[in-house]
Amino acid sequence: MAYLIHVGTLIDGTGAAPIKDVAILVRDGVIEYAGSRQHVPPADDATVIDAAQLTAMPGLIDGHNGLVGYRGMLGSVEVLRHYLQYGVTTAISFHGNPEYNKPWGVSLREAIDAGQLRGCARLVVGNVVNCTNAHNHGRTADGPWEVRRAVREMAEAGADFIKTAASGGFWGKHEGLHLPNYTQEELDALVDEAHSWNMLVGAHAHAQPGLQHAVNAGVDLIYHGCLMDRPALEQMAKQGTYFLPTLRITCERNLNAWPDMPWQRERMGPAATPHREGFRMALELGVPIAMGSDGPGSSHEWKFGESSTFEVAEMARCGMTNLQAISAATLGTAKAYRIDDHVGTLQKGKEADIVLRKINPLDDMDSLQNPQNTALVLQRGKVEFAVGEWQKYFCTLDEWQGLRTN
Repeated sequence: MAYLIHVGTLIDGTGAAPIKDVAILVRDGVIEYAGSRQHVPPADDATVIDAAQLTAMPGLIDGHNGLVGYRGMLGSVEVLRHYLQYGVTTAISFHGNPEYNKPWGVSLREAIDAGQLRGCARLVVGNVVNCTNAHNHGRTADGPWEVRRAVREMAEAGADFIKTAASGGFWGKHEGLHLPNYTQEELDALVDEAHSWNMLVGAHAHAQPGLQHAVNAGVDLIYHGCLMDRPALEQMAKQGTYFLPTLRITCERNLNAWPDMPWQRERMGPAATPHREGFRMALELGVPIAMGSDGPGSSHEWKFGESSTFEVAEMARCGMTNLQAISAATLGTAKAYRIDDHVGTLQKGKEADIVLRKINPLDDMDSLQNPQNTALVLQRGKVEFAVGEWQKYFCTLDEWQGLRTN
């Protein structure tokens, strides 16, 4: 299948200024051309999509989700379909499965990749390896050699990356943001073992001393960082450690998201200001930033998929330009997880994860939160979501005209 898409504005995800009057040629799931309409190569075999009034951008990549295992595997499918409607074409998720010591989402990831399950955001699967009484539950392992064994088990089971915790968090009543989880020795072993299997490590870390333990160990990604300090950020900038701030978790709206867990509000409220101060400091110091929403979020406050687009807008509200926030949520997150060779930008040779939007988000970032503004979504070059008049592109124009005639 080939598509020639004429769009009014192109945001390519690289951080470059948008360009007008663009053609995007997609063939066999890959972008062959993205640039001025005047120089588009011949494409007589392509279905033409006239979207001159729309804005094209790469699919968003949400780098921090706990959705896999949410309400079981079928519940995860439901969430991933909603993500796609918001323009999130890749969800990077982690979860623990203590009963089987196996990543929940491996089979789901494989079904999506094989095209057996349509209409879902693609999935990158991680699994939690943590200590006894830790923030996250997953494969419990204590001591450096047991930690190494746990990482090997997750590699064998098919996880794409390892998630761990270096500090406490908001979730458990027994926790505190300053409470360390793994020791330096254990984190060193975890990171060394994961890297030996070519697996990235992301660490939940809010505050010292756990934050410094994680950075010293050489983790690849730091999640949250609500009580960041300058020395840790300076070292992250030097090492190229990615920061996924998940600003949504301490926003005013999220304070009421867990009414049956009042201790969360008690901790989140005071953390909101330092969380944003740390994010601005990270920008100042040049720490690489990626987007993660910690979604899908509590159903008391958040719709499936909404948390991701809220996070992009919140990053802009907290110091990024709109263009920087979009680039962080596309190319930035792709780089953080080393998948930028095939996703993250609308450039020649990349897989065609393309979102066509009715409102240019550079003019109105909050428009991202309304799925009715998502006109059409291609994933790997297939139309996987469309609204209104754009639904005809679920099939070829000839097929559509035949349906209209009959």
